[in-house]
Amino acid sequence: MKSVLSFCEKIKANADDRNSFTAQGCRIYRTFAPAGRYIIDFADDFHSDGWQQFDTDQDAEYFGVWLNPARLMTLTYAEGDWSLIECENREHYLAEVQSAIDFYGEGFIAKSIDESGITVYRQDRQEFLNVGVH
Repeated sequence: MKSVLSFCEKIKANADDRNSFTAQGCRIYRTFAPAGRYIIDFADDFHSDGWQQFDTDQDAEYFGVWLNPARLMTLTYAEGDWSLIECENREHYLAEVQSAIDFYGEGFIAKSIDESGITVYRQDRQEFLNVGVH
């Protein structure tokens, strides 16, 4: 996949229901597409368009969550099911991020082993809530 944004447009175009909303009031588009999560992770515009991986304890080839604070979007993949959430403003977006923080168990970026033991490196999820704060 060359573009996350073009894939999001395909999700919207093929959505099963275009009039669904999350508990936080954001529009959600859901569809099935037999593609793995790596089409997002390795898309040409992943970083340049502002996408960030949101680490969870479920991350695997068949599951992933991504956030885009610039576009006020979240994207979730689970075994072929895609959910794209579009938020109309920053407050709604931050409510979606907080919901993800509350719902998903904390994953990890990496683990290292040395003579002191195992060190686990985790994402600072609170940084996702500081979007646009100066």
